[in-house]
Amino acid sequence: MKKTALMVLLVISISLPTFSQGHYSGSSFNPGDYFAPHPGWIIPVWYGYANMDYHNAAGNKSDVLINPAPGNPTSLNIKQNVVTNSFILMAIYGGKGKILGANWGMMIIPTLNSPTASIALDYYSSQTGSGNYVFTNKSLGFGDMYIQPVWLSWTKGKFSYALNYSAWAPTGRYKPHDLDNGGHGYWSHNIRVAGNVKTDSKVSVTLAATMEINQWQKDTDFKEGSHLTFDLGSSYLLNNRGDMVGLFSHYTSQISDDKGTNGGFVSDRIAGIGGFVSYWITPMKVGVMARITQNFAAKNRFAGTAVQAGVNILIPNGSH
Repeated sequence: MKKTALMVLLVISISLPTFSQGHYSGSSFNPGDYFAPHPGWIIPVWYGYANMDYHNAAGNKSDVLINPAPGNPTSLNIKQNVVTNSFILMAIYGGKGKILGANWGMMIIPTLNSPTASIALDYYSSQTGSGNYVFTNKSLGFGDMYIQPVWLSWTKGKFSYALNYSAWAPTGRYKPHDLDNGGHGYWSHNIRVAGNVKTDSKVSVTLAATMEINQWQKDTDFKEGSHLTFDLGSSYLLNNRGDMVGLFSHYTSQISDDKGTNGGFVSDRIAGIGGFVSYWITPMKVGVMARITQNFAAKNRFAGTAVQAGVNILIPNGSH
């Protein structure tokens, strides 16, 4: 796929699709987004809407949350549905030259959102008595910030490879047992490897694996277990303007136990599938994109449908 066509795919919906435990959500990236951009700046501005329901250990929607952690109740009756609105302004930079023979870039994403479903789950898990609990927060505030300082990709023939390191900084408001939290109160580290193959001049297929490792939560005795996510997607180039459509999917599983006495949900998992479409208003300068994601096979998580729409503004570096 030509260089310019790839750049429209550099759109990320961080903390929008599944609101998983931990920070990283599968299908946060489109298939081409794992690979470093070409030199210049990309400024995406996005809005996202998500409607999530709680799914228990049997994978069924439920208003009863089971929590076997020491000191916490056996069950809570909860308000099942959590609706989130998010606004995201991103800054993506593609550097000149090579690092270790690779194209390179960096990314930073501050978020502004109403409390997500995973924050609702944090709230429910911190309750210390059985009964009915309703998450009705309608506030809007800063969430945790995504920072990707290591973004390397290599290309050889029809194959491309990528290595990324990113972190979630706990910039969102966090106070134990508080309904008004906008963040999780802990750092998360993401290590990702990805590969892409161009099956022909218009079609490419991408597979990525992301390991998320979480640190201890602020002012609590709780550490979220690690998660492993596999993302699979494909994109199709519609024309020489760079307009595209594509599909993506993911599967996430918790691979280590939670630690500490506060919280302690049993292991969780989730899968999802979705699609995107992109269109250049001004070719390779201003473009729009829309995405939709549907989650399924969720256990001990909130899951549902998420929709995002946004604008990409490209500022090339020099002649690129």
